[in-house]
Amino acid sequence: MGEINVSYKMRLKSAGAVLVFASAVLVGCSSPGETAETESKVEASASGPVLIDVEMTEGTNMSAAMSPDGSMLILALQGVLWSLPAEGGEATALTPAELDSHEPAWSPDGSLIAFYTYAENGFTIWTMKPDGSDLTQRTFGPSDARYPSFTPDGSSLLYSADTEGGYQVWSLTLEEDAEPKQLTVADETGYETPLTPYFSGFGNAVYPVLSPDGSKLAFVIDGQMDALVVRDIDTEEKFSIAYTANTLGAPVWAPDGESLFIAGLLGREGLVTQAFTDGSDAKLLVEGGDVFPFRPSVLSDGSVLYTADGKVNVIAPDAEAPTNIDFSATVELNRTPYKRRVYDLTSTEAKPALGVIDPTLSPDGKSAVFTAVGDLWMADLESGETKQLTDDDFIDMSPSWSPDGSSIAFVSDRGGKSDVWLLEVASGSFTQLTDASRPANSPIWSPDGSSIAYLSDALITIFLGATVNIVDVSTGSETVISEPIFGPSPPAWSSDGNTVLVVSRLPQTNRFREGYNALLLMPASGEGETKWVAPQGMDASLGRRQWNRPAWSSDGMIVYRYQGALYMAPLTADGSLGEISLVAEAGENPNWSTDGTKLIYIDGADIMLFDRTTGETSTLDIKPEWHRDMPDEDYTIRAGHMFDVAAGEYLENVDIIVEDGVISSIEPAGTAELVGTLVDASDKYVIPGLIESHTHQSITQGKALGDIWFKYGITTVRETGDDPYHAVERREAADAGRRSAPRVFTAGPLNEGARVSYGVSETVGTVEEAANSVRLSTELKLDLYKSYVRQDYTVQKEVIELSHGSGIPVTGHELYPAVANGVDQMEHFGATSRRGYSLKSSLNGHSYQDVIALISQSGMYVTPTLAMGKRAGSEFVQAGQDALVEIIENGGKIVAGTDSPFVPYGASLHDELAVYSEAGVPNATVLKLATSQAAEAIGVGDQLGQIAPGYLADITILDADPLADIANTLSVSEVMKNGEIVYTKPE
Repeated sequence: MGEINVSYKMRLKSAGAVLVFASAVLVGCSSPGETAETESKVEASASGPVLIDVEMTEGTNMSAAMSPDGSMLILALQGVLWSLPAEGGEATALTPAELDSHEPAWSPDGSLIAFYTYAENGFTIWTMKPDGSDLTQRTFGPSDARYPSFTPDGSSLLYSADTEGGYQVWSLTLEEDAEPKQLTVADETGYETPLTPYFSGFGNAVYPVLSPDGSKLAFVIDGQMDALVVRDIDTEEKFSIAYTANTLGAPVWAPDGESLFIAGLLGREGLVTQAFTDGSDAKLLVEGGDVFPFRPSVLSDGSVLYTADGKVNVIAPDAEAPTNIDFSATVELNRTPYKRRVYDLTSTEAKPALGVIDPTLSPDGKSAVFTAVGDLWMADLESGETKQLTDDDFIDMSPSWSPDGSSIAFVSDRGGKSDVWLLEVASGSFTQLTDASRPANSPIWSPDGSSIAYLSDALITIFLGATVNIVDVSTGSETVISEPIFGPSPPAWSSDGNTVLVVSRLPQTNRFREGYNALLLMPASGEGETKWVAPQGMDASLGRRQWNRPAWSSDGMIVYRYQGALYMAPLTADGSLGEISLVAEAGENPNWSTDGTKLIYIDGADIMLFDRTTGETSTLDIKPEWHRDMPDEDYTIRAGHMFDVAAGEYLENVDIIVEDGVISSIEPAGTAELVGTLVDASDKYVIPGLIESHTHQSITQGKALGDIWFKYGITTVRETGDDPYHAVERREAADAGRRSAPRVFTAGPLNEGARVSYGVSETVGTVEEAANSVRLSTELKLDLYKSYVRQDYTVQKEVIELSHGSGIPVTGHELYPAVANGVDQMEHFGATSRRGYSLKSSLNGHSYQDVIALISQSGMYVTPTLAMGKRAGSEFVQAGQDALVEIIENGGKIVAGTDSPFVPYGASLHDELAVYSEAGVPNATVLKLATSQAAEAIGVGDQLGQIAPGYLADITILDADPLADIANTLSVSEVMKNGEIVYTKPE
């Protein structure tokens, strides 16, 4: 893949500072064996920023465009446009990294370059001169515009935009204040509006280009097979198909206008093809290799320039192999350390619960019931007294008060799985209402008290989809009133009981999964038409959907969340919306009292009460306190083979002394007085508890999910996206010993831009919204911040600065310029990108020198999630394994995670470890990636991830040797978490 060349430099405010390389590391707490190098890093950061130059000599999913006169090459490399001489050499950056620029196209006279960018929440078309000057935005508005090309006379641009009917072809003259003109329509391309939770592109018209004489329009229609089509520009005659393949990029016309050149993939085989407009057979110029599906360039001698295998390639007419144009592009990374949050995982100090779920007012508005630390609680709002309604290790959540105040509906797994239960307030007795095959979520009473609407998991968990169900309280009969919906909000009822609504994602196009959150109204009978209501307009997204209730009062006032604030408006059952007013500058998950005079909601660390009659808002002091549960029992674990992570080998025949949940010492077996209960592992293999570094839990999977984690030897999970209050409740319930589950470190929501995807995606599309988002993360003590797919780099840069100021690390899907701005971690080698392709790996899963260098030399932590790639085939996994080995060999930092529930909880972590081992990573290193290195990434490397004095006793005992065969990590015999035995293999 090429040699990695890296240089380091620092901008110093004072002479005499220590010159060292430092990644964004934990400097707020020391750990056993902390080195002098770490101390130097701290000293260096106090003196000035740590800046690193990284040279890139290959590109991953890089595109290239040769100038019309053949003198200059423009590269789109890692979201930046670069210029270099046609023969190659050192590249000069032309566009700011935050602009995220792609797929350049030259004007016919070489005076302008068109490209598309992602900035300010959307994709737009821009132009610039070849030296990077006169940077000009050409398209505006909420629609995404991509894939530009010039008309033959250079006076206009063609591009694709999702303004109407998915992506269609538009033209725009370069005159000032020109209006775009639509050239294709959905009926022509076969576009259909997506309805299901998951969908793939079909019928979008993309990559338009006009023939040299201006008479014919060519473009690609996406589908299961992409089709290159051609039609006359001036008529509406049906197009003809010139070529098909699984994936096609932008075409370019041959000078004679009789054929087009196009790059793509047929299956996994890369190709560059000359397709003819007369229907004759296509000529295959390049077959095989990792071809990147972008627009080729036709050179004056008939050669074709394209990008593949990390290189800029030129294939001459009738040549058997291409030649390469070498380049070098250098970027600067700011990897200045900052003070990370300090954890004390043994503290038993009492603290108020932060993970409060679904505070719900009694019908008279005088009391509230909510979930916290694993149980239901009721608070008297006048006295402030809070009492516990349930006291068990079941999941008890999402309470909803009946209109007459006699019963509380809630979700619990006390029957073995999550169902809707009723709690009679007067007697305290419980009755199971539903008994469905799928977990139930978010029950809400109908206004007359006869029925309850709730969500039922679909597509594995509610994280992926749910149906809206209605159960008759008296008979238990059920009606499913919706198809599966992608991560909907809890339901709300109209005052007449005839309509139910949820906040759902209204897709903008089927080519990309993001859309706008809006109100989806449906008949409570399950029969009839649904209706969308968008209170802030069809191009604005309401706040996070999943677990975040809209509130519809008895007199028809809907309260919803937008840009972090709560708004109120009259809404009728037929979808008519009245005048909108602001309820609170910040807040979420509202709930009305029955008479509609009081509204309870949450805002970070606070529970708030809004009085509609007076307009006053007050903070309620009703949260229960909790403290960490530390075990009373001490243990001596007699280990035949104890894995020393730091040494990468076993200590043989030792006693691990565990006191008060902490490893106090490690002694030769039998040489010291026995402490506490003896655990005889003298014939077994003892390793640190495993850490799953990328998962999305669903609380209504119940306590059974904790059992699954422990069964697979996993004692800690790192959550990379969920409702923040649910995630914090999980963390607190596990820490308090109220629920048998691994310890939790969580990111809270997926923070992206105005368009969102998952139900737990949050709209954080401006710098102002970023400040509120980080405030919530800080108040809830979230353990990391997830910057997701459509959060632009300007906002992300602000997020990184604010989060680091609060000691919170930031992770995301994108590599550059995130890594240049100090992002701490990256999820997946590939995975979802807003572009439709990744800049971290090609469509065949290959990562090239640019990616390897940026990861390895930055010091960022990366979770590859390679086992998930098995669904794409062994070749795809092999490509990821190659990158994994190269990153590790170059000093990069990897941690093991899986992206469950897309793959099974628990078992998939062992699949991930097997992929690493099969790649040739030594098994001792593989274990490190799921233990000590994972703990370091979280920021608790001084307390978790090793079996050593001073560390918490998170220990997994195996029957067989994992260093001999990594599959033996599955031979779990016994698991200890926090000094307590939480799993013993059944006899």
